[in-house]
Amino acid sequence: MLKIYSFEILPSTQKWLIEKVQDSSVEIPCAVITEMQTDGIGSRNNSWIGNRGNFFASVAILEEHLPDDLPITATSIYFACLMKNSLENFGSKVWVKWPNDLYIESSKVGGCITVKKGGVMIVGIGVNIIKAPLGFGVLDIVISPDKLLKEFLERVKRAPSWKQIFSNFRLEFEKSKEFYTHIENEKFNLTDAILNDDGSLMIGKRRVVSLR
Repeated sequence: MLKIYSFEILPSTQKWLIEKVQDSSVEIPCAVITEMQTDGIGSRNNSWIGNRGNFFASVAILEEHLPDDLPITATSIYFACLMKNSLENFGSKVWVKWPNDLYIESSKVGGCITVKKGGVMIVGIGVNIIKAPLGFGVLDIVISPDKLLKEFLERVKRAPSWKQIFSNFRLEFEKSKEFYTHIENEKFNLTDAILNDDGSLMIGKRRVVSLR
């Protein structure tokens, strides 16, 4: 049975779990959740401001338990979509902006980051459930962090194929074309971007990959 480590406060669930995986002090798979996060990691190593009561969690999964057809370039998209599907199950209208952001209409309400350590994939997710910093949005449903984590872990356990996840993400990608994205400190307009089967983009003649 997957063990869930629960805290009232942590600097970062992602940093905590990476450290525990690296020193082999946790059994994989496992998850960690905290009521409040003081030094969270967002996209491009930006900080993720953590208000108490929002969703802050990280999950460690053996790489061998991931879908066989999942490209390494698509891991953040894959897990962001699993969280989107989890939220949709409770009535949310959330969608995934390429490559790893959770949006309600035009406001970012959360995001997903992934990092690989040896044969372990560590997935960090934050969602603004009850309160958001200036410039961000709040989820459109009421749900407890523990209930959301349980639903997400069930979907991770089922490990739907990348083909299955991507077929839905491809349809939703049109929404991303109204936005910009940042890759390695470069800003890209997604208006004319073409989504490849591995989750990467073609922007003009350039292939753009996210390894968040």
